[in-house]
Amino acid sequence: MPKPGESMAFEARAMLAEWAAEKQKVESKKNHLAGADLSNLKLMEANLSQANLAGADLSSTYLIKADLSNADLSGADLSGTIFSDADLSGANLEGADTSDAFFNGANLTGARGLTCDQVALANIDRETRFPDYIQIAWGEGKHYECCEPGS
Repeated sequence: MPKPGESMAFEARAMLAEWAAEKQKVESKKNHLAGADLSNLKLMEANLSQANLAGADLSSTYLIKADLSNADLSGADLSGTIFSDADLSGANLEGADTSDAFFNGANLTGARGLTCDQVALANIDRETRFPDYIQIAWGEGKHYECCEPGS
């Protein structure tokens, strides 16, 4: 008979193993993920650098500390996705749905196609780093103004 907590620990290990296997599967196909349904996955710390995720459904996916540098996320559904502390430097975000996405602490430097409208739909914090063409002026608390100089 299992001791109290043993069953829960076994289930947690099985869940972590499942997440790791799913992450490895996605990473191995990163050049062929355009239009893929990757919603609700746990892809923490995934290496998706230069991945083709154009038009993919990443809604409600956990991409905490993931490497999405130079990834193509154009037209992707990023609604509810958690990008906390992720690297999206150089990523293409043109036309991506950022509704309720979390970019807290994310690196968006050099990202292409990001607009203030997309920023307004998402969650950001003072640690979020933006491309040079996006200017954030912080007010009190979480209030900010986004400006795209020259647009």
